[in-house]
Amino acid sequence: MSRTLNQGMGDHHENHLAETLGMRQTRGSGNQWRDQMDAKHDRTSTQYAFAVDGKSTLAKSISISRDMWAKAVEQAGGERPMLGLRFYDTAALKVHADLVACDLLDFAELLQAASLWEQAKPILESLVDSKARCVPVIVDRARHVLEAEDA
Repeated sequence: MSRTLNQGMGDHHENHLAETLGMRQTRGSGNQWRDQMDAKHDRTSTQYAFAVDGKSTLAKSISISRDMWAKAVEQAGGERPMLGLRFYDTAALKVHADLVACDLLDFAELLQAASLWEQAKPILESLVDSKARCVPVIVDRARHVLEAEDA
């Protein structure tokens, strides 16, 4: 059975989404009722677990409808829904652009977590490089970062 161009584009995109985002691919490209979407994180192992449905095309546009988004939300099954959008330049699967669409509040939460990590990283680095007597100072700085998160 020969693969069609659309199957090849979809498979190539789904593999890339799963690999790039550290997800496991679902069986049958999500056509199993218990395991829908194309790839997923495990929500029991990370706060930022996404389930992605890939859409790819050689055309100049990809439409996202309310129904498409509602289906992604429903099929995410507890993970955060995401649509992966890929534009190919050629039938040889030369990629023009890889994009994702997700909920604004999920994206804002990711940005906040990244900002907190940027603040915490130098503290952790100084702990690694320091002697034990400066631990109270580092703990105090960490407490300040955590309090800023709660504010």
